[in-house]
Amino acid sequence: MTRRPDPAEARPRSAVRNAAPLRTGDALRTPHDIAAILRTVHTGTHIYPRDKVGTVMGMTLFTVDPATVTPAPFTNDDWSLTLLRCLASPSTEEPPEARLYGFLFLAPDRLRLYLDTEEAPPGMTAADVRPGGALTALLAALPSLLDEQRLTTNDADDPHCARVVDLTDW
Repeated sequence: MTRRPDPAEARPRSAVRNAAPLRTGDALRTPHDIAAILRTVHTGTHIYPRDKVGTVMGMTLFTVDPATVTPAPFTNDDWSLTLLRCLASPSTEEPPEARLYGFLFLAPDRLRLYLDTEEAPPGMTAADVRPGGALTALLAALPSLLDEQRLTTNDADDPHCARVVDLTDW
């Protein structure tokens, strides 16, 4: 007979919450801004004034003033997540021309995207990219770059694709 878990055992012994304003003047902070602020707040030791520490629903609450926090720089993981999110869930109503089927981290600064387009030759196309940099330009040009013969090679070691397009220097 399996014992049903006690909900009290599943709760962490202490929980901490951070609050930061989502607006800067008339503009909203982006998810990247919030992630960078939280990464900074959760790194190292920080001293908060007494009026910035409280309790909400039994959790310690730290009110963060973004003006006093230097946001952590974007990491390669942040850039990769941004690229993958834009390909997997674009903010347009039309389906993307280049459909993402999968991805593989080849190195900390190199990502292989497995893509398919209507115009591409039969078989899966892999595109090797560097996630940091001009992502908007890369995303806009990606469908047409997949057909560039001068950038295309074969990778016999990768059974998941018929060809590889090297976009790491694009």
